[in-house]
Amino acid sequence: MVLRFLPVGARAQSVHRRPSLVLAAALSTLLLASARAQEQPPATNPPANPPANAPATGAAPAAAEASATNPNAPVVYGRVVGDKVALRCWPGAVASPPVFEDVLAKDQVVVVGRSENGFRAIALPLGPVGYVSRKFTELAADGRVKTKGSKVSFRFRPRSSEPPVSQLAEGTELQVVGEQDDWFRVRVPGIEAWVAEAEVQAATVQAGTAADPALAAAYEEWRKAQAAEVQARLDEIAAKAARLAQDQQDLALVQQVQDTFTSEMKKPLGEQRYGPIVETLDKLVATFDAKSAGRGAVESLKKRIETQTWLAEATALQNSKPPVVDEPVPTPKNTLDRFQALGWLRQERRIGGPSVFFLERGGKQECVITCSSGRFDLSLFVGREVGVNGPRRRPAQEAVTVLDVERIEVLGTLAR
Repeated sequence: MVLRFLPVGARAQSVHRRPSLVLAAALSTLLLASARAQEQPPATNPPANPPANAPATGAAPAAAEASATNPNAPVVYGRVVGDKVALRCWPGAVASPPVFEDVLAKDQVVVVGRSENGFRAIALPLGPVGYVSRKFTELAADGRVKTKGSKVSFRFRPRSSEPPVSQLAEGTELQVVGEQDDWFRVRVPGIEAWVAEAEVQAATVQAGTAADPALAAAYEEWRKAQAAEVQARLDEIAAKAARLAQDQQDLALVQQVQDTFTSEMKKPLGEQRYGPIVETLDKLVATFDAKSAGRGAVESLKKRIETQTWLAEATALQNSKPPVVDEPVPTPKNTLDRFQALGWLRQERRIGGPSVFFLERGGKQECVITCSSGRFDLSLFVGREVGVNGPRRRPAQEAVTVLDVERIEVLGTLAR
């Protein structure tokens, strides 16, 4: 069937002339509207758990969507009115919907987007927390991560069996907040989350006016907090890289001193000098910070130097000759000093009395000898040079001292 359209003026003039044409025009209008409706797909709700092999399409954030349709439209903020509101991955009404890890507190400020199936799309500053497999990422030296490959899955849990919430284009920069096994825990700006209409209250914005500054400031603080979490990881990676570079520099300095120590060990033991090397190490370690790997290398090298120093000193001592010491010749001890008296034993016989024994030395009488104990027969030692020990006494009737013999020893032969 061919539909012909008359100019508006022509149709107005023919209303009274041909009523059948009016009916035909109305019918053609209905058919055109029906054809246009058939060209557009019917609105369907995304499944709560789409199949794993079906790519999930991520919608643009609410703020981006508003600016795309109307660049002059203000960002619509809203406040969370529920307690501990979970973020759904899709606007599907199921008993146990898949949710992101983020949980919103009451009065949390969010950017509000479109409504669908009784749910409202909201945007987080850097997007909700999700997971991307390491196999489909590129990790830069500074710790930044980008997707590798087309249609990289962004999942709400670190499981490849879970359906992807969205599929990311190649080179998408991921805001990494952590790692779990073979997954990066990330945020991706542009990923929408969904809450029930009753759980969020959008702020009213009049046409031509800006958003509430207080709401904008609260949302900006949230953005800074999420960005700080991402930056903390990058700072930690940068600190580790700086620590590694500093350790390598410190170890290189210690290696130079170790090379000097190795050269010193090749010298003869008597020529090895390790004192200057130890002094160099002490000055060097003073320039290292407390966490430097160079400190451990210095202590290890010092122990080697200490061992080598001890070995060199012990070897030198073993090979050296003992010094010649001029010791004075000791004066021989007079062995006769052990006697209290010595000389030739003489006997003098007296008329009308007992014989008297005495010691004679150098022609002079030394002392009278007695033996009150009767242990020795002094007559047997007459004419011999003897040494005697015993107590001395000086009786009043004697001109010389009397020695009572307790021990007697023959020193010489009989006198002739």
